[in-house]
Amino acid sequence: MIGEASTEDRQVAAIADLAMALLEGIGRLDFQDRIMSALKQQVGFDASLILLYRRDLAPKILFNDWRTDRGLSNIQQYLQGYYRLDPFYRLTLEDGIDGVHQLSQLDSGFDDSDYYREYYRYSGLQDEINVLVSLDADTKFAISLARRDTRPPFTGMDLQFLRTATPLLVKAIVRHYRDLRPDGQDDEPLLQSALAQAVRNFGRSVLTGRECQVVQLVLRGHSVKAAAAKLGIAPATVKLHRRNLYAKLDVSSQAGLFSLFLDAVCSADNALDDPLSGYLTRRARLTGDVLIN
Repeated sequence: MIGEASTEDRQVAAIADLAMALLEGIGRLDFQDRIMSALKQQVGFDASLILLYRRDLAPKILFNDWRTDRGLSNIQQYLQGYYRLDPFYRLTLEDGIDGVHQLSQLDSGFDDSDYYREYYRYSGLQDEINVLVSLDADTKFAISLARRDTRPPFTGMDLQFLRTATPLLVKAIVRHYRDLRPDGQDDEPLLQSALAQAVRNFGRSVLTGRECQVVQLVLRGHSVKAAAAKLGIAPATVKLHRRNLYAKLDVSSQAGLFSLFLDAVCSADNALDDPLSGYLTRRARLTGDVLIN
């Protein structure tokens, strides 16, 4: 039980850290760097790329830390044509492929493929994961994480974390690349202040005072046990408040809560108000739903 609780606590904190890193990066020129830095805190990998796959065009590299045996020449060969043999590239030509994909699960005959024999075997890598996000029908965003052949493959916990994080990654990436024009302004202190204000205000227009306290602690990465200690109440009471606020906000998990928070903050007009208020009002107009307090 102690081991399970510790794992759950780490997962809660990891998702919170990733969500805040994504929020801080949206609209900024170093968005890709922030994604990879946040992921590397949770998933160990030796080489990484962010690519933009566009139908009938060579991939575009957005982030490059591809530490392989052949280094830069490995990337050049890939862009010059080997990408067409890449199982991940072929997957991006299909619809409904958003999510986490592991090379070993994607192609059972990979070691016998031309791509492996002519290209991949010389990279020194032995396991790779791609997180794929559709920006439109012909454009896919790919986060590639790989491990060298001197290390064990990615674990089930690595995959679980990435799958839990994928809805957040999808929303942030789509918001950044499709909806916003990145700028290079150095407004870090202002951004940090706005985010802190958003966490404090989030949900106050629809949640009770205690539910607001619980949601703030969840957004800051506190586990049930840590939140209970902060508030001076029993863990079971925290779980009750969390269940009630999840029901009011129509979410079913911590990842869903962060996804809602990200959507609300990105669409907020005034950082001093509850970012959820305007968001839910706009959503209700579109869906015809009525939010009952």
